[in-house]
Amino acid sequence: MDIYLHFKNQTAEAIVFYEKVFKTEPAKIMTFGDMPHDDNHPVDESMKDLVMNANLKINDTNVMVSDSPEGMAPPLIVGNNVALVFNAATVEEASEVFQLLAEKGAVLLPLEKTFWAELYGMVKDPYGVNWHINLY
Repeated sequence: MDIYLHFKNQTAEAIVFYEKVFKTEPAKIMTFGDMPHDDNHPVDESMKDLVMNANLKINDTNVMVSDSPEGMAPPLIVGNNVALVFNAATVEEASEVFQLLAEKGAVLLPLEKTFWAELYGMVKDPYGVNWHINLY
């Protein structure tokens, strides 16, 4: 299980801070500008330098971080900017876990193929916990 932290255009600054505090290796950073071009989801020039995903290893925990620009992610409210990440082993497991978490909860981003994962989706469970479901 991993942890995911979302920020409003402050992720690059947060990465520098956490690297210093926890003395981590430099984060591997992918920006929104690094995404493959997609006519259906164009990336605005103002978002190209924002962090789409970065990983920090703090002790033995993988902490992923991302900016959440308006229109590209659910609205960011401090308190919902922390999510748990479940890395599934199979399509069936990813689908079942996603479906069970979504029952009486809310689908934030449908479980579907992305350029970085076979399946990826975001869901809020009935208790208000945000989850990212991955199948690499």
